[in-house]
Amino acid sequence: MSLSSTFARPLLIYDDKCYSCTKFARTASALSRGWIRTAGHYHSEEAKRAREMIFPKGYDATRMFWLVNRSGAHGARSGLPPLAREIVAGWFRGGRKNIDMLSAPACEYDGTPLMSCYTPTNVFKRLARMLSHGATFPFASSS
Repeated sequence: MSLSSTFARPLLIYDDKCYSCTKFARTASALSRGWIRTAGHYHSEEAKRAREMIFPKGYDATRMFWLVNRSGAHGARSGLPPLAREIVAGWFRGGRKNIDMLSAPACEYDGTPLMSCYTPTNVFKRLARMLSHGATFPFASSS
């Protein structure tokens, strides 16, 4: 089975140790009416399998979020336009809107309770990093 068909329904891989990142992923999934699947970098077997299939050995894919769809894997800034397209596609292809998906679990920051990922400074740093980084791994078209 080709990567394009494996990811016919998009997968958003995000940092599941980060509260704002989890909120971002769950909001994208909810806005797409469930069309966009979500998986955390650290606690999801689906994300681990996807990273092994897509990225070269030794590549650290955990540095940014990834939207993986039929055309390839799009990271951070490069993933925003395809994410918007998949949200709109979800309005027509998705299931029902699930507001419960917007509630995120408690914040974990490398297991250290004293370090909070809720702080505005941390959210700003992550946003700045996302907007300054981007990468794309296109899938070979299977004709």
